[in-house]
Amino acid sequence: MRRFHVNSFRFHCQETALFAFLLIFCLASKSQAIGFSADLSTGSALSANSGVVNSFLARFSRLRPTGSMSLDWINIGPRYPGYETQVQDDAYMGGMYAGFNGPIVDSIPIVAEWHMPTTGQGSIQLNQLNFSYQKIQNWDFQLGKFVVPFGRYNELYRPEDYLTITQPLSMVSPENPGFVVRSNSPTPPVSLGYTDIGARTSFYPPIKNPLIPDEITFYVVNGLGESNNRLRTFPNTGNLGVPPIPGNGTNIDFGHQDNNLADNNNQKSVGARLVWALGDLRFPWPFPEGASDLKGVTMDLSGMDGQYNLEGNLNYQIYSVDWSFDYLGLNFSGQGIYSYTQFIAPLESNGNYLQASGPSCTSAGTSTGCNSLLQESAEENYGYFVQASAPLIRHPKFGKDVMGVLVYNQMYRRGPVEDLLDNQTLDDTLYPSVTAINPANGYATSVMDKYTAAIDWQISDHFWFKLEYSYWNLHGIATSAYTYTSVPGYRLDNVYLTGTSIVMAF
Repeated sequence: MRRFHVNSFRFHCQETALFAFLLIFCLASKSQAIGFSADLSTGSALSANSGVVNSFLARFSRLRPTGSMSLDWINIGPRYPGYETQVQDDAYMGGMYAGFNGPIVDSIPIVAEWHMPTTGQGSIQLNQLNFSYQKIQNWDFQLGKFVVPFGRYNELYRPEDYLTITQPLSMVSPENPGFVVRSNSPTPPVSLGYTDIGARTSFYPPIKNPLIPDEITFYVVNGLGESNNRLRTFPNTGNLGVPPIPGNGTNIDFGHQDNNLADNNNQKSVGARLVWALGDLRFPWPFPEGASDLKGVTMDLSGMDGQYNLEGNLNYQIYSVDWSFDYLGLNFSGQGIYSYTQFIAPLESNGNYLQASGPSCTSAGTSTGCNSLLQESAEENYGYFVQASAPLIRHPKFGKDVMGVLVYNQMYRRGPVEDLLDNQTLDDTLYPSVTAINPANGYATSVMDKYTAAIDWQISDHFWFKLEYSYWNLHGIATSAYTYTSVPGYRLDNVYLTGTSIVMAF
């Protein structure tokens, strides 16, 4: 997947404008609340202005700063020369977030958060900026850029929220050191911490009945975009054209690595979530893993549908069910997920790749319209994970609980068998590697398993220490004679990871 780094200057301008709007909004609302009226002859205007400023500073003091980061020491193998995931003794900084939240205006809390992605070399990106309206009993309305309420685990994206170093296969982020993907291997339908721009409304029924959900949420957002990030930009003399489909095709940006502040197509994505909860887990929801004093059961049903490409003809659908059982530190939880995604990929003909060549953009005597020959197809990604955790040491001599964790993941992909080709020139662009479709390969189902054992030690309210071993079984991935043959030194062996992590959060 090609990675796209946004222009930091543009984001700084956008963030400055958003902050200016918030300040003006807060000052205007406060001046209206106190019925400000200026009387220059008596000097009351000066005192009223001072009152506005003091009141605003008092409200600003309600904001609670938030932040987190993890410092990881990881080893990834097997240790073969040229193997793309071979990393030894890597010091890895991840999960870097900073922001604030609080009710500057009564019953209207504001959330602002920035992300410093490791893949972006620490560049600052706006992750959240939203406000909620909570003045109607049992209702919550939210506008802005927020964490999409897709299941429980999308909202547990900060490293202190989950017990392990790596994330589940069903929602692992490319930012995470445990991200493993191959051609023909399953990919996560969406990754943890997916934020988007739009609106959501949540209703919390006051009726206490096990058959009635405790939360009913609907939302409308821009939706996932393309991995190559072809935006429908605003009119500008420097960019008036519509960017074409690139020679290597187009696919969905499941890792939301393109942190956009605007949509790229006409249709919005819609989604819904239903939550049932009993016991201490009822509210607030979702709750972080490892909260040892909780007792109860939860179940969550989520669904999401939309289009993601510039032309608006590639669709995706994602559905999930999450569950959790907690009893005084003993926890069983998991998730089942299913996704259907359309995509466009380069096409091979009888095993020979067709390329655009020369000024006439022809290949094998057939015009390609100055674009590589592409084919629309679709794939399904589905799977589940189950996790069990329990206290190994309750209230140790130093620190808080020490939790032991065991996790089993299994993900499937059903789709066309793809070839990984290297050094391909498509539309006068040289790609180091391209995933292409050969119709002779047909369709196949591949599977990836992951086994994890971990220890999570909460040292204090703000520090955690993690130790983990994970093992990925890749032998269920479709590996025909067409696959990986052009990559020198490539080995499709199972992958393992050992690592330690220190997490700081406030």
